[in-house]
Amino acid sequence: MLWGGDLLVRGAVALARQVRVPPALVAASVVAFGTSVPELVVTVQAVLADFPGMALGNVVGSNIANMLLVGGAAAAIYPLAGTSPRLGRDSVVMVIVSLLFIGICLVAALNRPAGGLLLAGLIVVWVMTVRDASQAQRAPEIDARLEWVLGLPSRMWLIVVFIGAGLIGLPIGANLVVTAAAEIAEQLGVSDTLIGLTILAFSTSLPELATALVAAYQKRAGVVLGTIVGSNALNILGIMGVAAVVSPSAIPVPASFLSLEFPIMLGSALLVTGFIWTRRPIGRLTGILMVAAYVAYIAALFLRG
Repeated sequence: MLWGGDLLVRGAVALARQVRVPPALVAASVVAFGTSVPELVVTVQAVLADFPGMALGNVVGSNIANMLLVGGAAAAIYPLAGTSPRLGRDSVVMVIVSLLFIGICLVAALNRPAGGLLLAGLIVVWVMTVRDASQAQRAPEIDARLEWVLGLPSRMWLIVVFIGAGLIGLPIGANLVVTAAAEIAEQLGVSDTLIGLTILAFSTSLPELATALVAAYQKRAGVVLGTIVGSNALNILGIMGVAAVVSPSAIPVPASFLSLEFPIMLGSALLVTGFIWTRRPIGRLTGILMVAAYVAYIAALFLRG
């Protein structure tokens, strides 16, 4: 699955360069979306295979992992400080999106109208992002993401091969992941929601984790924060929105999410947003504590069963 997603992103970026799309626009759209492709394909595969709890758990669990695990691990390498006004705005959008999602789940199950509302929000956020990227005269942090997409194919036939292999590999990998996850849940005697919150969430967050660790090593704190903030908003609006629309029936929200998952997801988003707005760096000690909090959360999930 990750191999297919990697090939798809490389091929899409190479194609965009061939047709001379501005690098900032490529980073803000193709690369940003590419890191969330595994979550999207797995979530859609889960709802179509009649594992709605796995789909919901994957999205919520990925957002928690992005904040606590990805952000914490990166901060443990290099302190994260956000100084750009755009990052501050994006962090507020992430919090608003999280509140919207929780509000929808409190009112009713995630049905097609709710999915349509989330997708409408995605369009608004994407238009804002593309507008900012298009108007930017210099965007070194955005352009820097393209430097990490190494091994870009240069010939058109090879670009087509990359994109084709990615489009084929992703659904095959997602089907294997969902099937194996369901088997693991049955063998352990736990719910598919728990597997979505843990194994799937961690697995599909690997692209964000890899990007964040490389960025932290290169001391690009803004890229780390931008990646996790943007990914969380995209997970809710895009991935959960698509899942709710394509699901044969409404996706039920377990009552336990109101007491643990949603508070942690919103609390971690507010924590990171607070650091960004006060322009205080997330230091190494805080990063270690965030990772420890994630480990404690996973332990609490398995103790709850």
